[in-house]
Amino acid sequence: MKILAVNGSPTKKKGMTHLLLNLFLEGAAEAGAEVERFNVADKKIRYCDGCFNCWVRTPGECIHKDDMPEILEQVAASDVLILATPLYVDGMTAQMKTFTDRIIPLVEPEFEMVDGHYRHKSRISKIPSLFLMSVCGFWEMDNFDGLVDHVKRICKNFQADYAGELLRPNSYILAMEDLLPKEVAAIHEAVRQAGREFVTDGKISEATMAGAVAQPIPKEPALDGSNMFWAECRKQGKFLFHHRDLPA
Repeated sequence: MKILAVNGSPTKKKGMTHLLLNLFLEGAAEAGAEVERFNVADKKIRYCDGCFNCWVRTPGECIHKDDMPEILEQVAASDVLILATPLYVDGMTAQMKTFTDRIIPLVEPEFEMVDGHYRHKSRISKIPSLFLMSVCGFWEMDNFDGLVDHVKRICKNFQADYAGELLRPNSYILAMEDLLPKEVAAIHEAVRQAGREFVTDGKISEATMAGAVAQPIPKEPALDGSNMFWAECRKQGKFLFHHRDLPA
């Protein structure tokens, strides 16, 4: 399995998106996957102008001279494309949306009927399957519903398989090793195991998923602790939490 993992977080290696993705990819690599990754914020990717030159004037080639042609080659060569993004206003980040908009050179302008619905034909042999990873500070899992629906619709539009998701609410727990060493270590290992299972089984077991999204701090105390943290940030006039840089 060839995996291309795209981190759409503007905080890059300091955020919870990277931490979750890094753990998952560790497990995937241990299971034999070939893994490539990049941070969208490290790339030069211009907005789509909606000019349709990539469909009619220079088929498959965008007018912008940036990093996307090389990235599209990586996408086309992959079996799985992981979209990893923090939840921003109930959806993906602007950086990730810009990236997904620029994938359109991989499809043709003409439509075909699929299950009674217009879909674009693919310009390449097969668009890779999409796997979604996301984090948020909210407690409840249903905060991800809009994002999941969006990515599933992207899959339908590009005629790509939706390969599943790994969604981590209350994500700052991932970096609380000093406060809850055993509990956080167990969550980390469950995320690694999710990566292994995804490669070997094509899906993540319910038990592993439950471990990856475990909530070791009860809901009300977690809310109180979060508000205390933000009160201190306000007092000092700066955001007080960034995780240490991780590899890659």
